[in-house]
This record gives sequence, C-alpha cells and structure tokens, in this order.
Amino acid sequence: MVSAGPGPGPGAPLRVLVAGGGSAGWLAAATLDAALNREGARAAAITVVESPDTPRIGVGEATLPTIRKALRRLRISEAEFLAATEATFKQAIVFAGWGGPGSGFAHPFHTRPGDAAEQAGARFLRSDGRTPFADLVTPQPALAAAFRGPRRAEDPDYAGPLPYAYHMDAEAFAELLAARATARGVVRVAAHLEAPARAMGQPLGEVRAADGRRFAADLFVDATGFRRLLIGQGGFVDQSRHLICDAAVALRAPCAPGPTRPFTLAAAREAGWTWDIPLRARRGRGYVHSSAHLSPAAAEDVLRAESPGAGEARRLVFQVGRLAQPWQAKVVAVGLAAGFVEPLESTGLHLADLAAGLLAENAPLAGPNPALARAYSAHLVAAHDEVVDFVSVHYAASPRRDTPFWRDAADPARRTDRVAHLLELWESRPPVAADFPNSLQAFNHRNWEFILHGLGWRPRTLGPAAGPPPRPDPELVAQARRLAAELPGHDALLDALAPR
Repeated sequence: MVSAGPGPGPGAPLRVLVAGGGSAGWLAAATLDAALNREGARAAAITVVESPDTPRIGVGEATLPTIRKALRRLRISEAEFLAATEATFKQAIVFAGWGGPGSGFAHPFHTRPGDAAEQAGARFLRSDGRTPFADLVTPQPALAAAFRGPRRAEDPDYAGPLPYAYHMDAEAFAELLAARATARGVVRVAAHLEAPARAMGQPLGEVRAADGRRFAADLFVDATGFRRLLIGQGGFVDQSRHLICDAAVALRAPCAPGPTRPFTLAAAREAGWTWDIPLRARRGRGYVHSSAHLSPAAAEDVLRAESPGAGEARRLVFQVGRLAQPWQAKVVAVGLAAGFVEPLESTGLHLADLAAGLLAENAPLAGPNPALARAYSAHLVAAHDEVVDFVSVHYAASPRRDTPFWRDAADPARRTDRVAHLLELWESRPPVAADFPNSLQAFNHRNWEFILHGLGWRPRTLGPAAGPPPRPDPELVAQARRLAAELPGHDALLDALAPR
C-alpha cells in the first residue's frame, strides 16, 4: 500500500490524496501545502495522483482579479507566472452583439469609488444612453481599447493603478503549480485510479490504481472533473433549466495581427457565444452553444472560418449544475467535480481557487468534524449559485430575440428565483450593495450594473429614455488623462516584465 504520509494519529500529519491534476487539483495541493506546511512544521502530507493519459480540458484560460491573490499566496513572482503560462493582461470582457447586431459594451474590473459612481446608474437611465454606462464610472474600457497595460513595469508584483486579471495557458499554469508544490515536498504520482466500491455514506479509506497500488489517506480531494471518480455522481443538482448551453468547441488559433488585446472578447452568435482569448503565442477560440440549436460540427465550422491556421478542435459536452454537498464524509470535490457554469464570466479558475482556500481553512487537522464539511459545502454552493445567477442575467436582460436560441435562452421561465426577484426589485430602484450580502461573491452590484446597462435594460416604470447624455465627472476625466500618460502599451509591458 502507498500511503500519503505516516498515517493518522496524535501529532501525525494529515494525509491528503488529491485525485487528478490540472489547474483545480494542483491549486488545491499547492494551497493546502502553503497554508498547512509553514515555518518548518508539516501539518499535512500531500500526494497528487494523476492519470498520465487523461487529457486536461484546459479551456478556462481567462481569469478574475482574485487570481492575483492566489499567486501572491503561493509566492510565485509575476514575471515567472507571465513567462511560464504565456499570459497576457485582462482588464475587461468586451461583449459584442449581445444587445443585437452591431452592439457592444465592456465589463471592466475597475470602478471609481464615491457618490458620482453610486449615482451613475440613475443618471444613465435618465439619459438617451449614447454615453456608455462604463464610461461614467471608470476609464478602464477606454484604456483597454487603446491597448494600454493596467500597471507600470516598476510597480510591485500584482499591483497597479487598475485592477486586472490574466489570459493564460491553463495547462502550463497547472505545470507551474505542480513544480512549485513538488519542490516544497508534495508527492506527484502517475497512476490510473479506479472508482472506489463502497456503500453510500461509507467513509473512504483507500483508492486503488489499475496496476494494483493502493493509496490510503485521511482526506481525499476529487479533482477528476466531470468523472467525479471518488465522490460519485449522486446528489448532483441540475441547473440546465436556467442556462441552456450544454456544449462547446475549442481550438487554438494563431495570434491576430496587430497589438495584443488586454481584454477578452465574447461575441453573441446564432446559438450561443464565442470567446477569443489572446495569449502571447496563440489565441484560444471557442464556441459555447446549445446542442438543441446547433450541431458541434456547425459550431466548429464557424470557428474555423474565422481562425485560419487553427489546430485540432476539441468538442466538449457539459451539464450546468453542482453537487448538493461537495464535501461528503472524507471526500471533497473541487473544480469541475464540484460543479460547472458555462465560462461566460471566466469563473472556472475562480471557483477552483475558492474551493482550495475554503479547504485549507477547514482542513480536519484535529480529526473528522462534520461541521467543517457543512461549512465548506455551504460556502462553495452559495458561490456557485451566485455565478449561475450572474451568468443567467446576461440572457435574461438581453433584448435579442432574432433566433430560436435567443428566444429560448431569454424565456422568463428560465430565470433563477433570485434573478427574477432582483429584476423585479430593480423596477423601483437601481442595484445597491445591500442586494449582495455574500462576502465570498465574485460579483457586486457594480458588476450587475455593467451588464444590465450594457445590454440596454431599463425598468418598465421609467418609460422611454429622453434626457441628454450625462458627462463623466471631472475627477474621472482627470484620472483617465493621467493614466493614459502613465501606463505603457500592453505589449511593451509584457516585454518588460517577461521578455521573450
């Protein structure tokens, strides 16, 4: 038997076995190691077992600004990260065509604090809408459209005048995490694990590999993706009635000519939407769609027509939903094993990182405690459902009705209860911070305003817009001018921080 440490007992390290590598598995392993094995003390003995032949999905290449906290926590320098993962900076998602052909708006990461920003929504709704809402509260969309970076080369790692995230090669990121974790003592094993045979609710004691090896542990982390090899498929909550996309085609394409975009492009299509994610050496392209409205072959044809020279396509089938209890007895699900939401707002790695952090906070160092499992499950479920709400409002508030997909996706019957409540509430007033009390939420009222106003949503009680376009406040204009003069070009910043 192979044991992930010396075994349970007073003073013995917690034996943790992570099944599956990839970004989610290595985030969990690296985060647990950084949190529990500090200052010479080793509270956990961690082993990662990954199949040598199981392909990684690797389509979640765009991130949220929270990834910077994870990288800082793992003591990975920004230059090392940028070089290892072919990363570029991300300052926003630009949505093309979501309000109808020819429309477009940005969902940035930055918003200026103060009363002017808080009142911008009401000012915008009283206007004729010709000034984009985002331009009233932040200079970031304009700076990103001008291909500026979000920080200066001399700024400290993961800091700068504007919040930012990254586009990156997810497979390379997993390897970077693996190298960092194994250098600190995490054990890496290549083996084909078999699904454990045990009665429902019976604690897991060990898992076996196809070659006969057995792996015992006190805590098992299931990072095997949709297979859910250890935790099983029971207790899955299907949320596809809210989000009807259930398939994606992804491929790698050559870089586009010209400067590198510091933003993700999400373009509305006949039966879903496409992503375009710029890395330094290539682009990630994908078409997320409903298989009831478009075949995978037709989706691939759309991508290939726009991406000359693209490589082999990967076709994915998924189901939006989550486990009701992602921590069951001694098995904890992370990443895709815990749940999945279509990657419209780049939340996959965010939820995996959140799961890793929650697991580190609730690790059963003093022995099994059901309260730890309940706390982890409750927080992760709430964060997942909040993402489902936010993604679903992109369809609920979109005015598109030009294809069967958009008519089906926008059907009011598909709204989650929370989205239906919020849209009813906002008939009488704009979104406010108190509408989003969850401290672990990825998106606040400002994020929802960017989407609602970008899509042209208006409370019915207001009637048609007729007022003059509002002007950004003078402080915002001054900030935009200062940053335009101070911030380097995106490509110049990448070359300064991580030379080729």
